[in-house]
Amino acid sequence: MENISDVFEAFGGPAQFARSLGIKGSTASEMKRRASIPVEYWPSLVKAGQAAGLVIDNDTLVKVHVGEQV
Repeated sequence: MENISDVFEAFGGPAQFARSLGIKGSTASEMKRRASIPVEYWPSLVKAGQAAGLVIDNDTLVKVHVGEQV
């Protein structure tokens, strides 16, 4: 994963991302639009990623956020 969009696509898009985290679709869409996933969601995101068989950890999330700012 190289950027925030890749994270959303790994889950199958913003709607599935939202369902996986138990958040509103509008919240997920706003995260994608801003290209930023707030840190408070990271533990749930890592857990949901593992459950879905995805390789997403805190290091991955730091990488995709830093990549967005470079």
